[in-house]
Amino acid sequence: MINEVRDLEIVSLYVWGAGHKSKGDNRLHSSLQPDSSVTLSLPSGNCNILAFDELGNSYGIAGNYQKNAPDTITVDLEYLTSGRPNADYGHYMLNLTNSLHGFALDTLMLSSKQLIEDIIIDDFRIFPGASTIIWLDKGIYSINVVDQIGRIYSADYITVPSDSCVVSIISTMIINPQPPVGITGNGSGSLFIENCLPMSVITEMQIIAQNVSDGIFLDSIALQPGASIIAKLNPGNYSVTATDEFGAEYNISIEQQDTGTLRLPIVNEYLHYDFSFPKNGLE
Repeated sequence: MINEVRDLEIVSLYVWGAGHKSKGDNRLHSSLQPDSSVTLSLPSGNCNILAFDELGNSYGIAGNYQKNAPDTITVDLEYLTSGRPNADYGHYMLNLTNSLHGFALDTLMLSSKQLIEDIIIDDFRIFPGASTIIWLDKGIYSINVVDQIGRIYSADYITVPSDSCVVSIISTMIINPQPPVGITGNGSGSLFIENCLPMSVITEMQIIAQNVSDGIFLDSIALQPGASIIAKLNPGNYSVTATDEFGAEYNISIEQQDTGTLRLPIVNEYLHYDFSFPKNGLE
């Protein structure tokens, strides 16, 4: 195995058979310098390879198949796990996924009775839909997670290892959730609208029912990131337009049911792109 990561030493290297829960121990007796190599014996069949450099970056090769003849494996930037970074604190995998709408995760804090001190991970950001792999020793853990606007989410009694090895951070895990700033409308159903734009304040909201003239218009509402409001609506189809402090519009079509609460996160995916030119020419 050759280290072709430019200017960085590989400080740890793990090789384990596919299907095994533990990644085993570090195969390196000393750091692997750039352009240097090490000879390893690999398990038969498919195996996984995971390396960490001196900056904590991880490089992964999943499902490598060991041939009969000696083979050369090169660790380089092609195998950098930037989409799903790894953090090395033990032998067993815990997959932590950001299942929030709109908000990235900035800090992870793990505690357990067998730890001398809490594990704090804050050197990368986990965006919505992305995940990170945390390698931990056997035990029961509690996890606190801080998102990019400072809200804290909590998950307790996480067993490592486990059959699923997956923890999804969702909005119901938030500690001391902020109540809605208000209620508008007089319908029989509730539309729970949350500002999931981390960098923008929603200043206007327009909810228009299709095929009828009824609707709701709110201006100067100053709905901060993470804040929410409830609109009481009768059953039907509606068009919702939210406008932020910069004048950007976010358009969504929804169907309000007869009863119950429908959740509507305002996210960047709903941004309406206006490609028209200003009336007075280019500015």
